[in-house]
Amino acid sequence: MARRVQVVEVPVEGREKNVMTSLVQSEKREDASDEYHPFVLLHGFDSSCLEYRRLFPKLEENGAEVYALDLLGWGFTDGLDGGVGDYSPEAKCAHLYAWWKQNVNRPIVLAGASLGGAAAIEFASRYPEAVTRLVLIDAQGFIDGIGPMGMLPTPIAKAGVDILRTRWLRSGANKMAYFDQKYATDDAQNVGRLHTLLPQWNDATLSFMRSGGFRVVEKIPQLTTKTMVLWGRGDKILEPENAERFEKEIQDCELVWVEESGHVPHLEQPDFTCAQLLRFGKK
Repeated sequence: MARRVQVVEVPVEGREKNVMTSLVQSEKREDASDEYHPFVLLHGFDSSCLEYRRLFPKLEENGAEVYALDLLGWGFTDGLDGGVGDYSPEAKCAHLYAWWKQNVNRPIVLAGASLGGAAAIEFASRYPEAVTRLVLIDAQGFIDGIGPMGMLPTPIAKAGVDILRTRWLRSGANKMAYFDQKYATDDAQNVGRLHTLLPQWNDATLSFMRSGGFRVVEKIPQLTTKTMVLWGRGDKILEPENAERFEKEIQDCELVWVEESGHVPHLEQPDFTCAQLLRFGKK
């Protein structure tokens, strides 16, 4: 999948320079199905589109139109200082909307994993015309912001950012993410930290921390978009009670449990996850 990552220029209102945006998109095929709305997949915190390396090809094989996009300042988007400067939640959503308007411009099935779920909630709240279905995969939604980290003095914050890409921290997070430890490999860890080696990663991450992060708790009950919550029964990062709370607070919500899965069902149970997305994403 890494070989298929491409970079497109996206003009964003209010910015002098276009944002160099990285993504993987399905190939245009004559036998492509018109049965489904386009799928846009958003990765989690400090991750990349490569997080969908097992789910993406399965959706594509079924003829779906699929985009796995790197959010502004994460993954490989603006990895080489493009003069963006602002990597706040508002900036991330504005960039995502500009990309959607330029490249899709039709209602989408927006799927977000972990903190990507918070980004998806924020985007669906701001631009409901762009999202016809919302999929929350072990999503963060009930923790507003990033807490005291956003108030740290700059030198300490920078040191904290540096720790985020260390192998020992990534190794621990890698193991916590999976129900079945056979997936917690060195390769998985290397894929997860690849984007942190880019020049702009430090500044982009620090900017996001300074912004305070996503705050969507109050927006969740206001969602009117039809929603499916997919949740790994064995999630050790976000408690399963969060899934039941989503189901209770979102007006039109379906909860689907993913058995034998931890925090990343799109990596541990891609066949099941794909089947649920295709079912939910039919026009």
